[in-house]
Amino acid sequence: MAKAKVLVVDDDEIIVFAIRDYLEHHGYIVDEAETCAEAEIRYRADVYDAVTLDYSLPDGNALELLPKLQSIDSGVPIILLTGHASIELAVRAIQLGAEQFLVKPLDLPALLFVIERALENQQNRRKQLARESLEQPQRAVDPFIGQSLAIHRLEEQSRLAAMTESPILIQGETGTGKSELARWLHRNSSRASEPMLELNCGGFTKDFLETELFGHEKGAFTGATSVKVGLLEAAHRGTVFLDEIGDMDVQIQPKVLKALEEKRFRRLGGVQDRKVDFRLIAATHQKLDRLVQEQLFRSDLFYRISAIQIQVPPLRERAEDIPTFGQILLNRLTSDCGREPMHLSQGALLKLRHHSWPGNIRELRNVLERALMGAKSTLIDAQDLDFASSPNGQNAKGPSNLTLKELERHYIIQVLNEEGGHVDRAAKRLDIPRSTLYQKLKAYGPELSRF
Repeated sequence: MAKAKVLVVDDDEIIVFAIRDYLEHHGYIVDEAETCAEAEIRYRADVYDAVTLDYSLPDGNALELLPKLQSIDSGVPIILLTGHASIELAVRAIQLGAEQFLVKPLDLPALLFVIERALENQQNRRKQLARESLEQPQRAVDPFIGQSLAIHRLEEQSRLAAMTESPILIQGETGTGKSELARWLHRNSSRASEPMLELNCGGFTKDFLETELFGHEKGAFTGATSVKVGLLEAAHRGTVFLDEIGDMDVQIQPKVLKALEEKRFRRLGGVQDRKVDFRLIAATHQKLDRLVQEQLFRSDLFYRISAIQIQVPPLRERAEDIPTFGQILLNRLTSDCGREPMHLSQGALLKLRHHSWPGNIRELRNVLERALMGAKSTLIDAQDLDFASSPNGQNAKGPSNLTLKELERHYIIQVLNEEGGHVDRAAKRLDIPRSTLYQKLKAYGPELSRF
């Protein structure tokens, strides 16, 4: 778990030493400030999880400093300490945003309890925001199934990457399991106890991406009837996963770069920066260096997010893993639909191993799902496997037996998959209007509604 950082604001060296020694003993990182001015400077420059604030300081008092700290970042709990307690002072401090009011001589276990409770409340709020941002909870999946050299190399790279705090760029073809690897990296990092929030950047407008990432203030634009907390803010001390980052609007990229480098951002319509601490994991099926050359992706952001690069191998490069992986997927499918366990025959396994799998793991799952629906026994044989119906598949009779309409359909689906499902780019490659492409997809039936 990432260590929480506490700012101790007090000009009494004995008290500062006692608090620092006690909190560090319990796993916290402690910074110090002796004056209001120094506290404000430190508070602006760094990200803190809590603050202990002495009431009386050489250049002012806590009631004067509290509003300033609140205006910089109102989400950090501030615990006020004083040797001159009164009900009026306590009420005033709480009104100004103090989390708690403790009286000197200080009871260190009581201070620790207050800090831990405040951090626990913060963590619960962030997890609730994380749950609200996801359509459904994600089931933990092992991304290293198999015994191939390629998957062992991927696991070794990933374990080293998970131990760092640097941004990670996951690259690989569509359907190779980049999202599952990103979730594994979070689960095995020091931030695992905090939320991981995900956003797919493909196909969304600049305005949508901006409000999803950074949030907005009430009244920021027509329809903004309340404050919205963005993903970066909700993922404080956790992980942000930006899938298909190569599709991110170029106008949003400088703001993401600033948030990465300075650990601060501003909500849409906001007037003050908000501080945040997050670890970024990004993924793409595109060649970002090529997009940089074409000026579709900023070079400075590319260098910032690619400190650690992980290449996920396509399924065709780990064919020896297909029997194991296929049976595991089949077990999950039968479990999800409440059917009895099923198995793949040797003929089916041989057919699976010799397929080229342009759609990778996603295509394998689709093929097995169709086979499961049509299976008449608990054993799936080679003839039960239908690659022709797969968006990435090949017709069993060969391309020469396809009608012109079928050829068109297969080619359109191939281009869509190569473009990660991005309809605008696919339409451009096909040299047809986007509306025409949508009409064709609609005519192809519900199987292609995912596009």
